[in-house]
Amino acid sequence: MTLQQEHRSVEERREQLVDAAIAVLRDGGISAVTTRAVTARAGLPHGAFHYCFASKAPLFRAVLERQLRTAMAVAFAPPVTRLDLEARIASGLSAHLAQTRDDPATALAVVELVTHSRRDPDLQNLAAWEQHAYLDAVREQVDEWTAEDGIRWAVPVEHVVRLLIATADGIGSTWLADRDDAAADATVRVAARAIAALADRTGA
Repeated sequence: MTLQQEHRSVEERREQLVDAAIAVLRDGGISAVTTRAVTARAGLPHGAFHYCFASKAPLFRAVLERQLRTAMAVAFAPPVTRLDLEARIASGLSAHLAQTRDDPATALAVVELVTHSRRDPDLQNLAAWEQHAYLDAVREQVDEWTAEDGIRWAVPVEHVVRLLIATADGIGSTWLADRDDAAADATVRVAARAIAALADRTGA
């Protein structure tokens, strides 16, 4: 086996283990995520776990990275067609909410993982990393909007980014609690209008 083939093999096994960890987390919660449960779910020998991950902490980080990439692929990314600011914000919030609606079990599992990481000394940096990564990803997209549409915000961009994240997470969490589609959609519309009101277009 060449070095390139070996590297690909490790990456493929890592992806298998991340898939399996998400499945175990969805089905049984954080307490069910043991190295044996994950490797069994992946159809791999137990020794494969430590070949790919030093411990559960980097596995959990890989799980959050996967979910973050998925979330950023649909929420707050530049739209295919040009939208005004309010519609763009509403589109991002709706896309984030749609992910939660489409797979509530995974959404709940991720919430549990982040909450658990805040209490576990071995995972104390994980929640902070996840939040910073989320902030960086959304900030990059908001900066792109700002440059593309000539937007001037009435508050620092950092505040807008944090408000977008808090709003998206809050709408998703509320929907997980009450499963009220109409209320969630109405909240998206109101929130988009309120956040868009924080901006003025250059030359408008």
